[in-house]
Amino acid sequence: MKISTAQFFKTNAEALSKGQYSVSDLQAKLGSGKQITSTSQDVQKANLISRFESNILSQKIYKENIEVAMTRLTSEETALTSITEVFQRASELAILGANGTMAAEDRAVLGAEVTELKKELIRLGNSQDIDGNYLFGGNRIESPPFSVNDQGVTQYVGDYSRLSIRVSDSRTMDINTLGSELLTPEDFAAIESLEAGLISNNLADVRSSIDVVKTSSDRLSVSFGRLGARMATLNSQSQLQEDTTVRLETLLSGHKDLDYAKAITELSQESLALQALHASFTKISQLSLFNYLR
Repeated sequence: MKISTAQFFKTNAEALSKGQYSVSDLQAKLGSGKQITSTSQDVQKANLISRFESNILSQKIYKENIEVAMTRLTSEETALTSITEVFQRASELAILGANGTMAAEDRAVLGAEVTELKKELIRLGNSQDIDGNYLFGGNRIESPPFSVNDQGVTQYVGDYSRLSIRVSDSRTMDINTLGSELLTPEDFAAIESLEAGLISNNLADVRSSIDVVKTSSDRLSVSFGRLGARMATLNSQSQLQEDTTVRLETLLSGHKDLDYAKAITELSQESLALQALHASFTKISQLSLFNYLR
């Protein structure tokens, strides 16, 4: 009988301890809002949650990279639009200056405008982003990519490196336009030839510059096309990244976040069971037989 009594107390004490642990565990989960409050509760699930969180963090980095790239490309687009407008105006001036009835003084006025257009072209080639980095110098972002040498020739002095960003686990993109692709020595020479022809009233030089300037202007459409393709790709990648993040967050929530309604129901059930067990244990232990045995 003594052995049976000891076993009774042991069994009920274990049941009470288990019930109290269940109640405390559910209370802790409700307090944290998480399905598990320590890795030891479910190692496999904890590892899965960790992988989901790591992947979501990677997606956040990709999103930031895409946003930085889009900001840069928008700056490039603004500069490229202005460069195109410079060449379009130069073409207009060339056509005006080619008019054989125009007076030399009037051509000189047009030539002065072309001089300013040439300066503007260099300034646009040396455009900077919001952080002060030069857009078109490759990896040489701290110094102007275009300069005029001692002979008065405008030249590209940037490098030929591509700026790359990672936009997904498996994709890296080149995002910059090189100054050497944007403006060539021939482009500046065409403007300078037009300038000289107008100022010196050399009608033949002015007329010969018309097609050359137009060729430079037309070539910019290629740079526009490449820029537009990069922006379209980034927009597509951005949408894909957002969709991926939503899917990952949904999966993470399913494994990490607590179902409050279910947990509250379980807590209520466990609390009632614990109370009933405690009451039963107390009542039985106070029976006269146990009093006698004690």
